[in-house]
Formats: sequence, structure tokens, C-alpha cells
Amino acid sequence: MILYFTGTGNTKFAAEYLADHIEDELVSLNDILKYKRPLEFSSDKAFVVCAPIHAWGFPRIIVRLIKRAKFSGSSKLYFIGTMQSQTGDCDKELSRITAEIGMEYMGFCGIPMPNNYITGGKLPTSSQADELIEASLPVMNELSSRIFQELVITKTDCTPFAAIASGAVNALFNRFAVNDKKFIVSGQCTSCGKCEKVCPVNNIKLSSAGVPHFRDYCINCFSCINRCPSEAIDIGNRTIGKRRYVCPEYETWKKSGLIEEWHD
Repeated sequence: MILYFTGTGNTKFAAEYLADHIEDELVSLNDILKYKRPLEFSSDKAFVVCAPIHAWGFPRIIVRLIKRAKFSGSSKLYFIGTMQSQTGDCDKELSRITAEIGMEYMGFCGIPMPNNYITGGKLPTSSQADELIEASLPVMNELSSRIFQELVITKTDCTPFAAIASGAVNALFNRFAVNDKKFIVSGQCTSCGKCEKVCPVNNIKLSSAGVPHFRDYCINCFSCINRCPSEAIDIGNRTIGKRRYVCPEYETWKKSGLIEEWHD
């Protein structure tokens, strides 16, 4: 069973690739969170949890979900992180969590994907994103093969001062940076409601006048900002005029012949 959490679609693309190539069930953790569905998962195949890397770690909400979830059937648990370049000591934390919940840790690996952190550098153009994703397809292929055979996977990236990055820096990031205090909505808003629909934690509510309001439990997945059709949501002045990014759909790539057939 492939369980994934996504903001702008990078992790969804990787999870769909894995599920397609190993012929496994795909479960959206966004839907689990948004609709408050039971955290009960059953599979005879190994579980694979996929999530984006936020400040050299898994999103805190996904870490809490894993700790609370009930897994039955297989006892094997893999982790996949979509990253721009580095994952710090994320693997060590995930290994500890796996032991805490009585599962067998089968390893962690990061998959390089286009930058989607709008406050952290320029987001890629469509052609740049396509090149980055294409370059990562061999990594996804190798992971598919190893997970299909239930072999251990290992981290391939290296982070300077990894313990500090995934420790103190990650803690500070989650305490002070993860919020919606500076989110603003411009007059470009058309009240389409897409931001409310795509928010995985129901942090956005449209007023009677159709204006998005933020409810102070944002997890900074930035799905609302990047998916707003009119680019009406910003973080203060920091993101005004900056390029948005949404990952292309896996199925579109597959139908276009951009995904090679995989055989074990």
C-alpha cells in the first residue's frame, strides 16, 4: 500500500509512479486528513509512506499520523521523501518512529523533484520542471524494483551538519515558520473556492462574500498558493509576482509515452 501526502503534486507523481509499477494500492493522506477518515490501513504488501521534505524532515502532521495509525497485514514500512536536494537526518527519525510503533523499518530514500517552496528561491518553469522530473525517473524505477522485491532501500543524498538541520533547524522551522499569519488575498480573487477545496487540513473557509479566510492551523503545504487559478494568495509581499508551480500529472506523462514500461 502506497500512502502519500502532497501539496503541489511532486509526491503524488512519485507515489503514482511507484503504485503503477509495482501494481499496488494508492491512498491519499490528504483525503484521510481532510475528511477525518480512520487511520487504519491493511495490506499484505509492504507499506510505503511518501511525503515532501520540509526543512530536512517529514511534515510534522505526517509524523503524528504515522504514530497514531494502525497498520495490519504486512509489518514492513518504507519511506519516500520528495526533495529539492537534501533530507538531513530524516531517515534516522523515521527509523526511530518505525521501532516505536512495532513495525519493520525497510529504509528511506529521497527523490529529487522541482523546487516548490515559493519562499525559498525561484520556482521552475514548465520546461525546467520537466527536465528535473525526467532526471529522477531512474531513481523511481530503482526504488520500484527494490520495493517490489521487499529489499531494503537506503538514502543517497548527503546533508552538511545533518543532525543540526533535522534537529534544531527543523524544530525552529516548525515552531516559527509554519503558520498563515502573513497570508493575504488580493483583489484578483474570483471566489472560485479552489483554495478551500485543496487545503488538506481545512484551514481555509470562504466567507459569505466569497473571500478566503485562514484559520490559524496552516501546515504550509502551499497548495492554496500554487493552485490558485488567479494567483490571488500571497505571503505578505514576499511572493507577489513570483512564479507558481504545480507538478504535471503522472497519467499525462504516461499517456504521452514519457514513462517507460517497467519489468521486474
